[in-house]
Amino acid sequence: MKQAKRSLFIVAALFILFLMQQFGMIDPVINMLESVAWWVYLVVAGIIFSGYQAFNLSKQDKEVDEEWVEEQGNVYMKRMDAEKERRRNRKDPRAMS
Repeated sequence: MKQAKRSLFIVAALFILFLMQQFGMIDPVINMLESVAWWVYLVVAGIIFSGYQAFNLSKQDKEVDEEWVEEQGNVYMKRMDAEKERRRNRKDPRAMS
């Protein structure tokens, strides 16, 4: 599903670029891009890369946190079961009657 959405997005972007080229809207954009200094592109690429890395790292951190919480929950449940068993075994058997 993810690949299908990505493919649809690429097709839509190419179609928009085609329409812009047909209506003569590409030339002013190209002229504007040619007038910008080369280092500006590096700065923009760095900002985009930094955002991408921040997003990926936050997603990985969230997954690690969820695994840790689940592990600690399992430890807690084992302790609760052990405590129930200990209390059950400690009860007076005559009190059951």
